Amino acid sequence: MSQYPSLISLLRRFGLPPQKVVLTLADLLALLGTAVAVFLLRAAFGDLDPILYRWVMPLLLLGPVLGASLGLYQNISLPPQRELKALFLLTSLLYGLILAVLFLAKTGDMYSRLVILGSWAATVFTLPILRGLCRRRFSRKRWWGTPLIILDRSDMGRELWHYLRRHPERGLTPVEIFDLPEDGPRVRELLATAARRWPKAMALILQGIGQGQALDYVTEVSRYFSTVLLVPSFNDGFKVHWLTPRDLGNVVGLLLRQNLHDKRRLGMKRCIDLFLCLLILPVLLPLGLILGLLIRLDTPGPVLYRQRRIGQGGRTLHIYKFRTMAANADAVLEDWLARDPALREEWKRDHKLKHDPRVTRMGTFLRKTSLDELPQLINVVMGGMSLVGPRPIVAEEIEKYGEVYGEYCRVKPGITGLWQISGRNDTSYEERVAYDHYYINNWSVWMDLWILGRTVPVVLSGYGAY
Repeated sequence: MSQYPSLISLLRRFGLPPQKVVLTLADLLALLGTAVAVFLLRAAFGDLDPILYRWVMPLLLLGPVLGASLGLYQNISLPPQRELKALFLLTSLLYGLILAVLFLAKTGDMYSRLVILGSWAATVFTLPILRGLCRRRFSRKRWWGTPLIILDRSDMGRELWHYLRRHPERGLTPVEIFDLPEDGPRVRELLATAARRWPKAMALILQGIGQGQALDYVTEVSRYFSTVLLVPSFNDGFKVHWLTPRDLGNVVGLLLRQNLHDKRRLGMKRCIDLFLCLLILPVLLPLGLILGLLIRLDTPGPVLYRQRRIGQGGRTLHIYKFRTMAANADAVLEDWLARDPALREEWKRDHKLKHDPRVTRMGTFLRKTSLDELPQLINVVMGGMSLVGPRPIVAEEIEKYGEVYGEYCRVKPGITGLWQISGRNDTSYEERVAYDHYYINNWSVWMDLWILGRTVPVVLSGYGAY
């Protein structure tokens, strides 16, 4: 699309943001294309009258209208897990409307259940996948996103600049960053110059909570920019919380919801774990037997390795893994650490070695593909672990978690998690703790489903593994 600047200019001339147009077309392609594909697949096994289904397509065209009401086409993209929930609701509402029409017309007997329900089930997957591919393809184009002017050069302002530059899929493109002067005339002169240079830009202000200011910057900025993003500046601890604004008359409240206190949601998490384990068992059981045979053929020793870790509530948890190291791994490690100071420092810092001398040839493959974690499904079925959660830690790592250790003990450790899909061993231990802290304080079923969906391509690509 970047090869056709005239088309981009034409869209903007009519007031149509290219980013929203592309996402709308991607959604329509997913909705219509999936329905047609399922219909053709079903028609290959029996006669279907296409005339009967001609009214379904116009109803699917309502998808973007419903999507807009669910916040799917905002300047600032929804967080991935909330977008996944909105896309599920969009698909369900559309096909619920189709079923309602069939019920009212009393013609349900004439239609294939496989076409209707199969299209719904397939679209639940194709809609977020196509959106993700669309963002991956276009989000770094110059025309993607809304220009953003950050009116604060503090550490937090620069942090926001770099974050948004690294994540253009969020829909904001920082173009300017500067401090606001303290006197009115200079502020107005600066804002007027910025508005002339970037007439379609959004302005971002970092607003200190409880900090008195002689000048009402929000009012001043609002005179020059049609859209202003106000970011409250709390202490560092608040960065890990999702805060939802709520209008309380003449004041604004920020709602913080802790889903981990809701036993119904925790019960749903457990049901999802058991259902998915049962669903993938026919595929993973033969795979596990093959991997076990290859491990035995590679080096002598047991197939499974049992490790002591810390689980929910700080209790001892024994997790299962495929053996990836030599049978005398502890002796090998002690010998190498005694001879190599750099290796000893790396082990002290991360409790991991990028080039671990204990790892076997088969172990290298298992770690690269994360298949060494496969036996932990036993721990999930037994209830000691979940499919998604923080990675289980050893006692020596408690000190590295610091105050976050109390948060870690609130949940079951997981086979995959936010850290694993965010770089794994390409990140520092401090970043790992931050990812776990964020996950625990903002957990939802939709976040788990999003992480599970992201885990598949991460494992296939070996991203962040060693």
